[in-house]
Amino acid sequence: MKKILVVDDEIQILKALSRMFLETDYEILTAENGQEALKLIETSQIDMVISDMRMPILDGYQLLSIVKEKYPRIIRIILSGYADEKPMFKALLHNIATLYVFKPWNNTVLLESIDKLFADSTQLTSDGLSDLIQNLGCTSCIPKNCEKMISLVEAEDMEQLIIEMEKDPDISSLLHQVTSSAVYGVMPNTVKQAAIYIGLPNLKCFLHWACLISSTKQTEDIDASPEILWQHSYLTNRILLFFYEAFLHKQPPDCAMFAGLLHNIGLIIIVNALQKKGELDQRSLTAGDFIRMENGEYEKQHQEIGAYFLDQWDIPFQMYEVALNHHKPMQSSIIFNELVYAVHLAQAYAWRVLEGTEQIPVEAEVFEQLGISKADFEKRLFRYLK
Repeated sequence: MKKILVVDDEIQILKALSRMFLETDYEILTAENGQEALKLIETSQIDMVISDMRMPILDGYQLLSIVKEKYPRIIRIILSGYADEKPMFKALLHNIATLYVFKPWNNTVLLESIDKLFADSTQLTSDGLSDLIQNLGCTSCIPKNCEKMISLVEAEDMEQLIIEMEKDPDISSLLHQVTSSAVYGVMPNTVKQAAIYIGLPNLKCFLHWACLISSTKQTEDIDASPEILWQHSYLTNRILLFFYEAFLHKQPPDCAMFAGLLHNIGLIIIVNALQKKGELDQRSLTAGDFIRMENGEYEKQHQEIGAYFLDQWDIPFQMYEVALNHHKPMQSSIIFNELVYAVHLAQAYAWRVLEGTEQIPVEAEVFEQLGISKADFEKRLFRYLK
């Protein structure tokens, strides 16, 4: 039986949540402040913490920061009645919680989300996935040139981060490339303008992608390499941003601006690992070869590996969910359905543009769920890409 610890200084909230769980199989513990919660965590096998943000003595941010550091396998949810910009920015940047729920909540939606989070939490701890990662010889996959920049993101030192990015021509070039592809009328002319436009939470995601490209280029014959996987991830992100603006009339969720860049990170890691082991010559592969790898032999593996490393890199849960489900968007365990649907469409059409075929199928129900027609989407997309 899974144990869930609910933490809130309002007794009525604790009672309401306890009642919500009455007909479930979860065991519920409650605490009225962060210090009391930590004592319970030390003495009980807690699987999930649901915490209010504003509390006396030890607030939700402080509590979940400690839980994240000392008990990383505990799932963390913030339940708050406030959407204060600064606290939420810090929580998102440092990935303090897997899920953010605002009061008043919907019991059915919250319970379904909790069920889904528990289902996901066990998927990436299988022995088979661990063995695959060990066999690839890729236990970290964080490029050296990424570590310092990521540390500056964590330190919220935008000024020094901009200086470091300006020193790196590859990172600067890629930053301009991805920001110029955003379709919100913003065309940053400098690294500083681009970085401020993107913001620290999204920069963290961008840097993992860009540094992996940069480190790969340093060890390959750039002129001979087709770099098709980089092209595909970049084009996927362009299509994703176009879709959100043209059809949904908004931006992607917080921290998910680069969901298209990172959706296929598992396949990129597999290809690079096989290449380093001498088992694959990437330069001899066509887009069709990569499509067959993605949609065949490595379909399940690359999605799980991608999600595994995004989790290791402390990337927000939305991105993890996209990496894990972008080929199976109708999975019942998905929480951020809209984002997964959008990336599913974007990655499939990115391959069609690059390869001129329809080898990556699109789930027909995705168009229905998004409330758009396939014909209209294709007409407007190909007009945009001209």
